[in-house]
Amino acid sequence: MKALTGQLRAALGAAAVGLLSLAGPAWPVTAQEFRPPGVPPPVNQAELPTPAEVNTRPYVVHNEVTQQIGPVQQTAACVQRSVNTQMDIEAEPTNQQRLRIRQAHQFATGRGQVVAVIDSGVQPHPRLVDRLLDGGDYIENHSGLFDCDGHGTAVAGLIAAAPDAGTRFVGVAPAAKIVSIRQGSASYSVRLRVLATGKEIHTIAGDTVSMARAVVHAVQSGATVINISEAACFPAEPNQVNAPDLQAAVHYAVEQNVVVVVAAANVADQCEQNDPGVVTTISSPGWFDDDVLTVAATDENGAAADFSMRGPWVDVAAPGTGAVSLDVAGAGLTTVLVSADGERSTIDGTSFATPYVAGLAALVRERFKHLTARQVMHRIEQTAQRSAGPGERSEALGYGIIDPVAALTTVLPEEQGTVPEPPPPGPLTDVALPGREDPQARTVALIGAAGAVLLLGLTGLIVYTLRWHRSR
Repeated sequence: MKALTGQLRAALGAAAVGLLSLAGPAWPVTAQEFRPPGVPPPVNQAELPTPAEVNTRPYVVHNEVTQQIGPVQQTAACVQRSVNTQMDIEAEPTNQQRLRIRQAHQFATGRGQVVAVIDSGVQPHPRLVDRLLDGGDYIENHSGLFDCDGHGTAVAGLIAAAPDAGTRFVGVAPAAKIVSIRQGSASYSVRLRVLATGKEIHTIAGDTVSMARAVVHAVQSGATVINISEAACFPAEPNQVNAPDLQAAVHYAVEQNVVVVVAAANVADQCEQNDPGVVTTISSPGWFDDDVLTVAATDENGAAADFSMRGPWVDVAAPGTGAVSLDVAGAGLTTVLVSADGERSTIDGTSFATPYVAGLAALVRERFKHLTARQVMHRIEQTAQRSAGPGERSEALGYGIIDPVAALTTVLPEEQGTVPEPPPPGPLTDVALPGREDPQARTVALIGAAGAVLLLGLTGLIVYTLRWHRSR
């Protein structure tokens, strides 16, 4: 059994969902030793997608449980016009200010890095020009540079949008390249026949099998970082085996020195929230925690967002509400997405927390070129703003909210002698960066100011004394 069955349960652009989520039954128990719910099995590299499977597009569902009937069908209109409803988005976005993105650009901009966005596709945009690569399409076998939903374009913008003179918005890694792999879309439907009953069902295009193939393809395409703003949720069971091909794919990626950053998932339908210390729902590929960096979302107050799935696999967190990113149907920015049923919503979700971390991974990879993928993940975790005690992690926020400047400047004791000193800062020329303060100049200025105040006081005292004597 290599594919999941059941209804795909999330629209890519929904406010409280914000990511494609695949739902289905648990895989058969195959493990010999007892594993608690939520603990993945050992990696089975025999399940890694073959080169023939990776290069077969469009992907067609055909497994022991279901069989696809006919081609993928478009079920919702693509976004054809600008979806922006906010007239003034010239100011620096709040999330960007909190993460000090522009300060981080004093040290790295993602130059030389390739971030694979496995999503709904990425629409060409002026702020991605000359840095957007076509990674292919597992839905229709047309192009990865087509986005019917706007989800993938928003993700790519948060990662790598170039600066622009008219706004203060900029991607986390504005010099990085994006390779877009179109793998899932809420605007497309797949008809499946359940082989055991003959019943027909409809699902959203994209599942963990196509995702596994896309991960391997991303590695083969030269990605140094992979962003997966999608998740599949399953009821947790002992000795559980789910999506072994996806587990093998992300393990293959990190062993090939590629950082894989994934969304923790959003609470909705099959993605039921886990109570503290109890795993009743798993999120895939997030639960393959040894090989991925799993990202939770914070709200506007910096606390864990209500919709963000908790679990022992959560590694770090990033802002997940009120994002600003690239407009899928225009040359500007947007603060909203349009779902497959036409509803508008703000750009919220763990989907949009994940690209902040993927962008940071690109910055770290540029600045610390000799760090392995696992070392990059470790550096991001260890420099996060702690949500628990030193060295501890919480199920809601992992090790804490990412701190890009700290990730690019902190000296970690465990890295001493293993990597060379980081290169000098290489700021993006188009970004207006705050100048570094000169302590000597500041001291001279303070002394001068103090002298001026003292002189003014003496002058006032002399004038007052003369006036007093004259009055006498």
